[in-house]
Amino acid sequence: MSAAEVALEACKRRPDLKLICTSATLDAAKFATYFWGCPIFTIPGRTFPVETLYTKEPEPDYLEASLITILQIHLMEPAGDILLFLTGQEEIDTACEVLYERVKALGPQVPELLILPVYAALPSEMQSRIFDPPPPGARKVVIATNIAETSITIDGIYYVIDPGFAKQNAYDPKLGMDSLVVTVGRSGAICADDIAHLAGASSSTIGTSRPYRAWQVLSSLHRDRLS
Repeated sequence: MSAAEVALEACKRRPDLKLICTSATLDAAKFATYFWGCPIFTIPGRTFPVETLYTKEPEPDYLEASLITILQIHLMEPAGDILLFLTGQEEIDTACEVLYERVKALGPQVPELLILPVYAALPSEMQSRIFDPPPPGARKVVIATNIAETSITIDGIYYVIDPGFAKQNAYDPKLGMDSLVVTVGRSGAICADDIAHLAGASSSTIGTSRPYRAWQVLSSLHRDRLS
């Protein structure tokens, strides 16, 4: 039973119970219909300009293209932390290892880059490191699943890299059970409005004199789907 189903059942049994559902990315109209046409309250938030950049051609290896983009940002772009979306633990751990070795190979003259993974199976004390500001002169890159899309807001994120993939729960009729499958198009993150939430809704510690930047790393799977 989902959380929404539990809440609905609780409201049926307890007419005196008051339920408030809040989210920055919730489909409010859909939820309002589910909960007997309940009222919707919208609280406007502070927004910032976001510049969205796309790859000119589909990338044969979106993970490699994403890591190259991180290094380009770190070496060439002004101050600001980076957020990269990947599909799961194995892919994130691989990306962190490869990126660490590449930064190490550049030598000590390159500014420090803190590489921080975050996914559901990671211990909470390691997950909490993503909220710590980097040392002066350093930059951090958070490599995350879509847990960072709606569940948390990380202060200082200025650049978002989105290959557009996520693992979603899907029913397999052959196995008769649910399983996690990689799908093209994360849950809403390809939308520029959501990228604005991820990058622009963080704290203004860097300032807002220039727009936040979001990279869309499209692969051949996206091209096949669009065609």
